[in-house]
Amino acid sequence: MKQLEAQLEEAIKCLLGEGPCYDEKTGILSWVDIKTGTLYKKKEGRVTSIQTGQYLGAAVPADSGNYVGVLTTGIYLITDKTIHKIYTLNEFHDFQRANDAKCDAEGRLWLGSMPLFEDDMDKGGNLYCYSMKAGCRLMFGGTKISNGMAWSRDGQIMYYIDSARKQVDAFDYDMQNGMIGNRRKVIEIPVGVPDGMTIDEEGMLWIALWGTGSVGRFCPITGKMLERIIVPTLNVSSCCLGGPEGDILYITTSGEGGGNGDGFLYSVHTGVRGLPVNRFDDRKWILQ
Repeated sequence: MKQLEAQLEEAIKCLLGEGPCYDEKTGILSWVDIKTGTLYKKKEGRVTSIQTGQYLGAAVPADSGNYVGVLTTGIYLITDKTIHKIYTLNEFHDFQRANDAKCDAEGRLWLGSMPLFEDDMDKGGNLYCYSMKAGCRLMFGGTKISNGMAWSRDGQIMYYIDSARKQVDAFDYDMQNGMIGNRRKVIEIPVGVPDGMTIDEEGMLWIALWGTGSVGRFCPITGKMLERIIVPTLNVSSCCLGGPEGDILYITTSGEGGGNGDGFLYSVHTGVRGLPVNRFDDRKWILQ
């Protein structure tokens, strides 16, 4: 099995780094610290940050050049100067927060909820799909820790991780209507906990393996791990492919493990390109 070692990209310590995203249109690499509610953006070696004042489960690029963020109280458009609520998440209970979100190729925002505290883990969460046209739809419930999502290059398959199940599921995906069906297990994770993930142009899934200090590249057809990226910290949370050539894997980590390298952002050249980022359709809410 091929094995590579990730190197330090940014020594900015996050309590819970998550949701890395590279926007090839702007050249911006973004990631969030869920617990401090911070959105970080890096371009041409310079890092800026935006404080939201709430738990920030994820932030995704939008068509306007801004970002859509899933916060404790709702879905917001985040600009360099302000945050603006576009939807109140009445679907969430007081004991829940958002955890991971991504857009499909039509600009719909898929977001999961999970319990805010460990004592409430048995209460679970749900997976939702939000668009300005259709509002917020409950896609299914009964999740524990809603996490990574990705779509195949042709948009006909959606991959999804509920970390507690220690597997990756696939759905048939109707891109026209944003509907899912035919759920099945495609990858079983025997060691570690699957967290965030991304997909490359060859259709392989890169999965952050919490508790193992690694990211695995898996084939969703055979279910086997093909490649392993070693990260110098135990709790690896998510990853994305990006950079000038689209082949750099950026990796976020948790800062609460007690190690010197915890919470930092890492990267490694993989030799395989990712797919272009899917942006949120915010044409109704172009902020100045």
